[in-house]
Amino acid sequence: MRKLIKLLSFFFLSSPGVIFADAFVGDDLLFSLEKLYGYNPKLKYERESLKSKDELYPQALSEFRPEISGYYEKGKVDTNSEGFNITSDGIRTESNKGLTITQKLYNGGSSLSNLQVAKNEIYAQRFHLKNKEQEVFLDSIRLYADLATEKTNLNLKKKNVEFLLSQHELTKEQFEIGEVTLTDVSIAEARLSLAKSELLESTNKIISLSAKYLSIFGTEPSNPEVELSLNNFDYDVESLKNDSKENNPKILNLIYLIKSTEKEIQSLKRKRLPSLKLEAEAKINKGYFRTDSEREVLSAFAKVDIPLYQAGSAASKIREIKKRLFAQKELLKMEVQETEYNIVTSKSSFDYSLSRIKAYKKQIESNKIYLDGIKQELQLGERTTLDLLDGEQELLQSELDLVKAYRDYFISYYEILFHLGKLNAKDLSLNVKLFDDQQNFREIKGKWLDIVE
Repeated sequence: MRKLIKLLSFFFLSSPGVIFADAFVGDDLLFSLEKLYGYNPKLKYERESLKSKDELYPQALSEFRPEISGYYEKGKVDTNSEGFNITSDGIRTESNKGLTITQKLYNGGSSLSNLQVAKNEIYAQRFHLKNKEQEVFLDSIRLYADLATEKTNLNLKKKNVEFLLSQHELTKEQFEIGEVTLTDVSIAEARLSLAKSELLESTNKIISLSAKYLSIFGTEPSNPEVELSLNNFDYDVESLKNDSKENNPKILNLIYLIKSTEKEIQSLKRKRLPSLKLEAEAKINKGYFRTDSEREVLSAFAKVDIPLYQAGSAASKIREIKKRLFAQKELLKMEVQETEYNIVTSKSSFDYSLSRIKAYKKQIESNKIYLDGIKQELQLGERTTLDLLDGEQELLQSELDLVKAYRDYFISYYEILFHLGKLNAKDLSLNVKLFDDQQNFREIKGKWLDIVE
């Protein structure tokens, strides 16, 4: 895979004055992705969001544990209000302090459903993180490919300007001795002016792309290239579709969100069932009979709660979440369809780009032969300067088309990996310490003490 990421080496094309640069060496993209994986703010945000979501599990698990609370209260009691006078003035001081323990014994299975809700929410968030990692990588790869393509175009256009400049000077010399007309000079000048304009356009694009690249990666690639072995995918479209349903993180994210919502509905329904809990209390009362009196009270109760009427709130909440569930299922259908469509278009673009590469290579060879013929005929007076300039322009255009075909081939390859859920640090074999999306969960899932760190 590391070899695949070294973007397509634009081999030498020994055309007159115009060649593909072979200066594109090294692992610029690979290095950039490795760096991006470590410090990208979006990825850092998503990782911390996952850690936040992990806390849903111990929160749900806490419903199975007892709750312990202490209290202290103190106040004045008017014992004369009912004609009962224990103290001389009818006012006594009373205080209570105690400890209460509440343990849920049964709540219709709602707590168990909430635990399953938490698990599915966490699974969904993990796949959400994987999808974001893929999106960051794909956007970065596209930017890299655009920059590599434009730099290659720049080299081609520079060679073209050099050729047209020399041709313009030659045409002026030939005009002075009467070998060509003023029209020939004007055509050469116009072509040169257009070539300079196109060169400036490529320069400006590179400035813009480089600035964007720098803002994302923190550095610029020294020698970007687009390199891939010209091989077909061995899988047909249907196989790719099936793989995407099993591995695409965006699809898996929605699947687990649906599971979470289903368990949420189940939990709400179970909350409408009778529940049983045990309450125990140890209390010390001072001042009940007189200001200096004290008594200890121990109590334990088994309490059954039977929801009879909840003002319509519970039913409304269930209806609300059912609507959300329906929407999520429709969204999943849309995502599967969109992914399948993207698989088809990316695979088609991949195959089409491969055929274009082969065609443009043949076209370039034909254009070279044609251009050589024009040069020979021009010396014999059978061709004009315009024919030469047209031939050179056709060769340049076929070379630019080849560059674009390589770019499209490269991008479509990584788009397929994206749809298959394979555009990540692990599958790309990046030399990085992989983020463990379960480490934080393992650390906090069993924590039960109410200690704020």
